[in-house]
Amino acid sequence: MRRAAGGRLRAGEEGDDREDRRTLSGMQLTEHVSYELTDRVARVRLTRPEARNALTNEIADGLVLAVEEIERDRRVRAVLLTGDGPTFCAGGDLKSFAGGGGFSADRAQAVHDGLLGLHRSPAPVIAAIQGAAIGYGLGLACACDIRLAAEGTRFQAGFTGIGLSPDSTTSYFLPRLLSPSVATRMMLTNLPVEAEEMLRHGFVASVHPAEQLAAAAEELAERVSRMPSGAIRRAKALLQASLGHGAEEQVEMEVGFILESFATDDFREGVTAFVEKRKPEFAEERQ
Repeated sequence: MRRAAGGRLRAGEEGDDREDRRTLSGMQLTEHVSYELTDRVARVRLTRPEARNALTNEIADGLVLAVEEIERDRRVRAVLLTGDGPTFCAGGDLKSFAGGGGFSADRAQAVHDGLLGLHRSPAPVIAAIQGAAIGYGLGLACACDIRLAAEGTRFQAGFTGIGLSPDSTTSYFLPRLLSPSVATRMMLTNLPVEAEEMLRHGFVASVHPAEQLAAAAEELAERVSRMPSGAIRRAKALLQASLGHGAEEQVEMEVGFILESFATDDFREGVTAFVEKRKPEFAEERQ
């Protein structure tokens, strides 16, 4: 295991004790990312509010470690991603760029590994977004399955405004989550789009007063965590595959998954609970 800032353990370093770590309700994965598992919801938080949670090596590495925890721990049924302070994530740390800092190929890969890891997560990822999601922050929002936003939150591509080409998965996700026309306008003009317009485009699922955002996101994450995990995993896989499938491929995948679902204990419990007019009790761990 490597050591993170402040001597914290990272995956692969000698002395790692996974059994001890999994008993903790929360842990600081790196200086700028914390992780907590309670009631089957993994809460991943960016903890650099003094710099509007701007991207650092610690954030990139921390998200990779968070994904490892989510994939390893079968108790995780939903993931809630948040940012400390008034801003979800303001993108790259431009002060470090101005000082001569940049991205090596390895650093760029680590950034994308975290984003793609969230996208591939077996548990649905919900983002609670306030203040602004710019550049990398927009990519972080794109990588999640469901996005909730506070009123007035600003979404901005960011990259072309400082002479960079689009990055952080935005060139892949934005045309799919928005219309190609809206995505093109955002990337080529660098104009910000507020949460209320992003709601009309379907990018965010709901918009809330800032003081109500956290509670709404928690309620949604807890609801997802109570759903049958196998069915949710297959639903997420189907939705993601549909973006690249033709109708025949998609239906073939649907048939395979529905047959798989029919054979599960969760399906039997769901049907039995419906007949008995009670709430179902699905398996405690992710299937």
